[in-house]
Amino acid sequence: MTASIGVWALGDSTGESVLYRWEADQQTGFVTFEVATRRIRPADDSGQPIGDLTYDPAVGEPSGTADGVNRRLFNQVVVAILRAYRRSGAAPTTAHAYYY
Repeated sequence: MTASIGVWALGDSTGESVLYRWEADQQTGFVTFEVATRRIRPADDSGQPIGDLTYDPAVGEPSGTADGVNRRLFNQVVVAILRAYRRSGAAPTTAHAYYY
């Protein structure tokens, strides 16, 4: 069985912070990606942070909590965005991931 995560930038992906919408496992959510620091946080559809859950690459793992956020899916979205960022050197417009 294959699984996938779809990740799309909403709006301008050249700004300091980019809002992404993701879909996976019949769930949807949003994260913000701070391009300069590469920090990623769960967010609502307007880009406001949910809780204090943050992935900080300086630490190398998520820390904090966010009510209602699936931590496993959050981690997979983080990996998808950072892989696409490493390939292009800029905030990606899409960052889909496929698991087999």
